[in-house]
Amino acid sequence: MKKALYHEDSRLYLEKMRVAFKEHYQQRTDMWSTDPSLTDAAEISLKAWRSRGKDELASVLDIGCGNGRALEHLNGLSNYVGIDLYQHEEWEVLKKKETVPVQFFHEDFMSWSLNQEGQTLFDLILDHGCFHHQHPDDHERYLKQVFALLREGGVFSLVVWGEEWKTGLIGEDGRFHFSFSDSQLGEKICKSGLELVSITPLKAKAGLSQHHVIAVKL
Repeated sequence: MKKALYHEDSRLYLEKMRVAFKEHYQQRTDMWSTDPSLTDAAEISLKAWRSRGKDELASVLDIGCGNGRALEHLNGLSNYVGIDLYQHEEWEVLKKKETVPVQFFHEDFMSWSLNQEGQTLFDLILDHGCFHHQHPDDHERYLKQVFALLREGGVFSLVVWGEEWKTGLIGEDGRFHFSFSDSQLGEKICKSGLELVSITPLKAKAGLSQHHVIAVKL
């Protein structure tokens, strides 16, 4: 890995991400697609929402949904929306298979979310492995967009790399790989307007350290 070039335009970086994820999926190097820690986090996040006295059906937004497999680990949904930079071949299969309304969007979350303000709000928003790849200029705005799309009382579930990774590095595929300490995550969540509930250690399939953050919109 090499040091990050923070001055790089975030729009140019977005195109690098598109290309990188396309290559990972087409070359079958998308390790996250079979990582059980991420589906475990999805189940935990839905339990966290229900623990707040919610007994109605939950509407879910899955940022960076990949192949959409989180959907099969979530029960009692009113609807599910997945968004990703790569249009996965399994999306159409899931849409036909599921009995709840399912939508997938082949877009960048930041661009898509700006068009949703004042329209659809969600009970549960998942970001399991996307935020730590975002351009640093977009971090604060990204989390504020999550806040804007959450219903009052809604839960945000975030999985990011832990401290053992050197932060602010760019991989060979051009993506940022940020890692965060508990204090950094707490500060970022607070600035977004959300209230931090918990930060729990979580091991990725490859044994790498992750943090699982649960936050709420009060």
